[in-house]
Amino acid sequence: MSDQISNTTVAQGAMQMFLEEYCAAGIQALLFDTDDEVLSLHIDMHELFEFNHELAMLLLELPSKFLPLFNIACLAVQRSLKQLTTVSGSICTVKEDAQVRVTHLPNHPTLQRTRVPGSEDVGRLLSISGTVIRTGLVKMMETHRVYSCTKCRGVFSVNAEIEQYNYIPKPVRCLVPGPDFCNSTAFVPADSAEDSQRCVDYQEIKIQEQVGRLALGTIPRAIVVVLERDLVDKAKSGDS
Repeated sequence: MSDQISNTTVAQGAMQMFLEEYCAAGIQALLFDTDDEVLSLHIDMHELFEFNHELAMLLLELPSKFLPLFNIACLAVQRSLKQLTTVSGSICTVKEDAQVRVTHLPNHPTLQRTRVPGSEDVGRLLSISGTVIRTGLVKMMETHRVYSCTKCRGVFSVNAEIEQYNYIPKPVRCLVPGPDFCNSTAFVPADSAEDSQRCVDYQEIKIQEQVGRLALGTIPRAIVVVLERDLVDKAKSGDS
């Protein structure tokens, strides 16, 4: 991989160029939606490979790092297009919580699976096929918690760990970004505008491997999948 494209700033710039070139219609749909029904932007993986092969590979290998960057790029493109929008009488709002969703992964055995992923697949972007056998209730999840350092007066957030049942670990030192780290261990929950956006809806569903795609005598396995934000209530038992 090129060290240049793996740089966060360079990668984010490339993402913005991709969204402007390939996803302009989707961005417009986000801006002009007034009922908060459109909160996702779908990007086609084949188009991303066509645009920048290295960026597409980084997204596949490090989705936990590069998907959030795509969300930031989506927000930046929304703001840019809003300034250029001159449609009179229309309501144009930037969707701060819009999420980028990846579709159409390449048809390759390492990416398209009929079996439940194993421990070796942790942290990778995959597509699995199966049947929904159970859907849970829609619940509320705290995505992060905001703290204020009593020493440097800076504000920072700690994200929830989904693998630990949405547990938010208490920080052991100040995490305010910057060249000078105060390393303080005294901080309190912050009262900020960000507090109103730290909770999202989520739903747990269980997906089972499709018997017709397994070898004779193989017992189908199942996996719990967590749906967040606008994905909740989109699946029902029996869907495949």
